[in-house]
Amino acid sequence: MIQNLYLLKELQNVYSGRYGFTIWITDEFGELLLEPQGKNDLCSTLFEKDQSAILTMVKQGIQKSWATTAPALYDLFPGIYLIGNSIEAANGKKYYLWAGFMIEEDTQQPIQHSLKSTYGNDTDWESILADTPVITAAEKKEWFSWMKTTGEFASLILAKHEETPSLALQNDLFLRSIRDRDKGIVKHLQEFFEGNRVFEFMGLAEEMDGQYTVTHVMGEGIAALEGAQFSQGEGFLGRALLTGEIDHWENIERDPRSIFFKRHQFKPKSLLCYPIRQDNQSTKLLFCGNGNHAMFSKRDLEIGRTLGIMLESHLAVNSLQHENDEQLRRLGSLIEICKLMVSVPDIKKIAYILVDIGLNLVEGTFSCLILKETNNKIKLVSRGNASGDIAMYAKDVVKRYLTDGNGIKIMSPQIHETAEGEQVIECPLFTNGYTHGVLSVGIANNTEAQIQEHLNFLGTLSIIGGVSLQLARTGEENYEENQANALYRAIGQFDPESYKENGEAANLAGLFAMRLGLDAAFIKEIVHACYLSTYEPEFIQELFPDKRISFIVKEGKELMENNALAWDEAGAGGQVFALVKRYAETQSTEAIPEQIRNKEIVKGFIAFIMESQVVEQQLDLDDETAAAKGIDSVTSTIKEMDLSPREQEVLDLVIQGLNNKEIAQELYISGHTVKNHVTKIFQKLEVPDRAHAISKVYQLKYHSS
Repeated sequence: MIQNLYLLKELQNVYSGRYGFTIWITDEFGELLLEPQGKNDLCSTLFEKDQSAILTMVKQGIQKSWATTAPALYDLFPGIYLIGNSIEAANGKKYYLWAGFMIEEDTQQPIQHSLKSTYGNDTDWESILADTPVITAAEKKEWFSWMKTTGEFASLILAKHEETPSLALQNDLFLRSIRDRDKGIVKHLQEFFEGNRVFEFMGLAEEMDGQYTVTHVMGEGIAALEGAQFSQGEGFLGRALLTGEIDHWENIERDPRSIFFKRHQFKPKSLLCYPIRQDNQSTKLLFCGNGNHAMFSKRDLEIGRTLGIMLESHLAVNSLQHENDEQLRRLGSLIEICKLMVSVPDIKKIAYILVDIGLNLVEGTFSCLILKETNNKIKLVSRGNASGDIAMYAKDVVKRYLTDGNGIKIMSPQIHETAEGEQVIECPLFTNGYTHGVLSVGIANNTEAQIQEHLNFLGTLSIIGGVSLQLARTGEENYEENQANALYRAIGQFDPESYKENGEAANLAGLFAMRLGLDAAFIKEIVHACYLSTYEPEFIQELFPDKRISFIVKEGKELMENNALAWDEAGAGGQVFALVKRYAETQSTEAIPEQIRNKEIVKGFIAFIMESQVVEQQLDLDDETAAAKGIDSVTSTIKEMDLSPREQEVLDLVIQGLNNKEIAQELYISGHTVKNHVTKIFQKLEVPDRAHAISKVYQLKYHSS
């Protein structure tokens, strides 16, 4: 029985977190079998104040009025409800599953008054009631559904009988399905099938392009069924999907509906189907049965039903864990952004960070930051593939968000649809009423829930970005920074070429050093070393005696001479300096000596160059012709590559963001032919995937220009 209680606790943990309830189980007399657990604030507060009285009321409700065998609402207090469900265990004993609390719509005020009268004013009842689930028709239907499913499973594991090998396998599978999140549903199904003595075949069907496809099969004689397609309502499998209920059929060998199986040289005699519902509203279908036995025993049906519940629970747990991981990942990213932005108060770096995070964490189609510099000038930093002219879009953002007088019209993130039909989340960056700009991220094929998550995350990011930009503008007045900038600007007076080259190297060094995770102060010294590399190290040491700038310059130059200093003996600052300076001089990673290409920092730098294709533009709002320039097509660059005409067409469509299926439709060729062309393109460009291929094309384009 200890093992059974452990399984119940695992089930309790999953569903209490998923629906925001506190859950507990009592026996038929109302005595606690499983202690209340969950994060329902109203339930926790009332239990803390008087758990004994609440459990007594539940016990009285069982004894006086609980006659239904289906999930039902029970008003424990006026306006405050819990859901109860009676559980018939296989051994004949009865138990009760409880989940609470929830309230009716528009009853917060009278309930709050009642609670204050009973328990006093020392509790923030208003906030607690605001977070309490509200009863609606849709919510009630969903709650009753999972209470029924949970009760059915609980009835199986509450039974007090000697476990057969099959039942032991079920319990073990359920426990592992909750714990082992990295193992997919198919792997769990295979493990069950290998140990079961009930079903001779099993299969799984999933929705694909509006139809259902049999994606996995197990058992003798069923292999030809893999890949077969059917629609809702078609045959036995389609009917189960249409009703959404578990169902089984016996003696089906001569049933006309079995023609679906016969078309694929498969002749089952008995069949059980279990629709597995998922949070995203899609449904998988588990089916199993026998080719030699025309009937199911009661135990067979129980095992099939239990297996379906296990797999459904695994998907639910996996979904919840994925959501939790995603939130932790975003929270971690925000923390790192705060550290970087505050410790390195540089407007350009902050702009690049915002654009990069907006594109990658939201997985958007494009990301851009529009910064207002003067009344008639804006700076546009962008990445990704916008569906239209990014410059025209930027001017439209200025008209809708920024004004000459008051700074901003809208302060919260908004969803905007462009002229091309692309959805964009737009987040104003502001502090103390001053608008710094707007961060925009294009989104595609997102659910309402995903869009809401993106809005919350980008809204937080824009607040951090606005504060960081304000700090950066204040930090620009720092004396040491101004002194370094003055020396750097002086280079432009006597050596314009070095001035430009040093600036490019410094910008690149800052970005790459941040990628390496170096200390913020060290990053600034590396950047200053690149800015001031034209001067002699001795002169730099005199001006900045407490900094490592002169040492980085000296060591970096020695590394660039190859024979003066061994690479592994140099510090990270000198290595970064040597890499970015060599790249700034040649605009190519090919100039990096072969003998150091196997070093980790060098490999990281080459990958960084391939990935960091950022387009930065400065637009004149008074010059409408600037909008027409936009981002040039890369078609001319592709035509200069050593590719066949058809490979050039395929690569052009790859850069436009089309997948293999869309490319095949565009060029009227098969998907297999497209795949062959893409493979040959990767081989000729010496890249591993699409991202690196696109990066290489843009690198060649901007180097040639």
